[in-house]
Amino acid sequence: MNGFPTIEGLPRQQRGLSLIELMVAMLIGLILILGVTQIFINNQTTYLFQQGQVGNQENGRFSLALLNQELSKAGYRSDPTKAFPPGSGQGCAFAAGTSVIAVSATTLCIRYQAANKADVNCQGKALASGDQDTILNPYRQINPIIYEKISFDVTTNSIFCTVGATSQPLVTGVAALSFEFGEGSMDLKTVTSFSTNPTETIGVVRYTLLMQSPGTVSIRDTATQSPALAEWKSRFGAAPSDTKQIYQLVQGTTMIRNQLQ
Repeated sequence: MNGFPTIEGLPRQQRGLSLIELMVAMLIGLILILGVTQIFINNQTTYLFQQGQVGNQENGRFSLALLNQELSKAGYRSDPTKAFPPGSGQGCAFAAGTSVIAVSATTLCIRYQAANKADVNCQGKALASGDQDTILNPYRQINPIIYEKISFDVTTNSIFCTVGATSQPLVTGVAALSFEFGEGSMDLKTVTSFSTNPTETIGVVRYTLLMQSPGTVSIRDTATQSPALAEWKSRFGAAPSDTKQIYQLVQGTTMIRNQLQ
């Protein structure tokens, strides 16, 4: 009537989509979107898991290196012919000849003499100028004695170093820490047993740390138990609350200077 053909007159292949065809196309599109979304979520979970493992490994290596560094200083004397006299520092009383005091399973005190003017304590601070002035020779004299306390703070998941009246965090991301002290006779310089409450001279310190991945996002399956947490509980009797992070156990041992044969 107006010169244009009607719908009925058009060829079949030129007609629009039917409702059923449109719904089928939308369903296929939704399935594809859900599949891509699931792949993205899986990749993101894998990435977070790997990042958590890397964080634990880096923090674990740093923690072990730091504890070994400080414990290796314990017992150093600038004049090895003279034993440590009785002394006290950081709230710990040291008997003659001892250089490590066990305060608890998570805290210890150490003492050592400065090796040279450039020595720094566990906080990275240099000796006081007055102490530096007393160091004239590297050996055969009584250099200033440095007292340090190393402890674990459960509220901040951090290892702290205390020197004087100042405390400073050294490592974060630590869910738990346990010191075990190898003790034995000072005369024999041997270790006969390990304890968290030693009564004899400490010759070895064994330290176990439970590392916790950084961040607050739960990246583990909530239905599974962390093997590291289960291992910690079986060894030490109690474990921190599971926040569904990635956990890892690391352990090191340091022999105390002048206390073993």
